[in-house]
Amino acid sequence: MDTDVVIAGAGPTGLMLACELRLAGVDVTLVERLAERTGESRAGGMHSRTLEVLDQRGVLDRFLAAGTLQKVGHFSALRLDFDGVESRHPLPLMILQSAVERLLEEWATELGVRVRWSSEVSGFGQDEAGVTVGLRTAEGAPTSLRARYLVGCDGGRSTVRKLAGIAFPGTPATLTALIGDVELPGLCEDYIWARRCAAGDFSVIAFEPGWYRVLTFEYDR
Repeated sequence: MDTDVVIAGAGPTGLMLACELRLAGVDVTLVERLAERTGESRAGGMHSRTLEVLDQRGVLDRFLAAGTLQKVGHFSALRLDFDGVESRHPLPLMILQSAVERLLEEWATELGVRVRWSSEVSGFGQDEAGVTVGLRTAEGAPTSLRARYLVGCDGGRSTVRKLAGIAFPGTPATLTALIGDVELPGLCEDYIWARRCAAGDFSVIAFEPGWYRVLTFEYDR
């Protein structure tokens, strides 16, 4: 065995699982098809239960230092006030996914997790003893890892899920959504949770001085 567990996907899900496994003494190798992190903002925050879990693991302070606690939020554009939530950490933390991934990777490295970039799962073979994971690397030469388990944390279009023949049932899309991190001069409000318009909805959320996340929704398909 090269490792106990191979995790495909070095996003927040794969990184958190890798850390949990290392805390239990399990040897872990993370493989990621990307050559490096994109730096895209993506998800924008954490709620109370996530903060509680990070606190239980003793790493919450580093995430609090990289984000901003918010007293209000929304669910489907309905304003929510979090002051009355019964928790040690009732307020949601505004923190970009890019920062979350960086901090989780630092923690994973401290725990001894190995991360292999430019390593895309190309196939696997399973037997009674474990699994052989085929990898496609930047060098072009195929390679493989032998492990007891393979875990797919590689997103909604998961290669591992498809190779394993696991269905992903659902319903067709009913809207078109776009997201952009943009500079907006002179916006009169810090937050626009949602504005209903004739052609659809939009939201504008301030992250740092001068730049915002803009989301648009069209209910056309």
